[in-house]
Amino acid sequence: MARELLNSFGARLAELEVDNSRLHSLDAKERLYASLLDWERDYQSSIYQLAMTKGEVANWLGITLATLSHCLKQLVTEGKISVQGRQITIHHGAL
Repeated sequence: MARELLNSFGARLAELEVDNSRLHSLDAKERLYASLLDWERDYQSSIYQLAMTKGEVANWLGITLATLSHCLKQLVTEGKISVQGRQITIHHGAL
């Protein structure tokens, strides 16, 4: 049990390090897209239903709701994603 707890703590610490690194090295749109790709990997699906409000997602990414909306629109325009309400679909092969 102690080993499982330590492994869980280590995994969470690694996630926090990635989040911190992204916060300081990527712009808002890149952070959002990287997070979407993480969710795709974690849930093994290119279609993701947001479990949080968009305001919560923005807060989690360290951006404003207006910035989140702008970034989503940019990613849609670039053909990387499509958005229907809270459902986001990631399109691979987009430039």
